Amino acid sequence: MLEFSNKYFTKEVKDLKDFITVVYILIDNIYQEITPIYIKEYRNIKDAILSDSEIITISTIGKLLTIDSEKVWLGFCKRNLRDLFPKFCDRIRFNRTRRALHAVIDEIRKELTNILGC
Repeated sequence: MLEFSNKYFTKEVKDLKDFITVVYILIDNIYQEITPIYIKEYRNIKDAILSDSEIITISTIGKLLTIDSEKVWLGFCKRNLRDLFPKFCDRIRFNRTRRALHAVIDEIRKELTNILGC
């Protein structure tokens, strides 16, 4: 059994989609705990295609897999991960949102490091 802390555990990670799901759950939980309301509502939420947690997850997984080209990684996600992310925004919106969340992403990475004991 893979244990992260007293709060999180999983029995088995079978493939990339399972891994992405586990990472998304961790990131979303941390995001909900640490992100102030004014950041969560910084844009018109009803027009958002991907949630902040989904953007952070996709970006983080790409970095963990050491994929150098964001264009290639997002293209892969759009083609192969539709069951996890049914709607995908364009790359410009993805990057704009990711850059706006840089402080949140840094805090989430610190929290993940604590949870995973790395």
